[in-house]
Amino acid sequence: MSEIEFTADEKVVLLQKIKSYLDQELDYEIGQFDAEFLLDFFSKERR
Repeated sequence: MSEIEFTADEKVVLLQKIKSYLDQELDYEIGQFDAEFLLDFFSKERR
């Protein structure tokens, strides 16, 4: 399977959602770099 690709605008929104979710639901702050790494991981690992 191929990697999911996002537009720049989609990526900005998704990264903010990842950061917000982790902060609100898990009380865990994540930086921009780590959020991008996580988004890239999930976009490559879908099966």
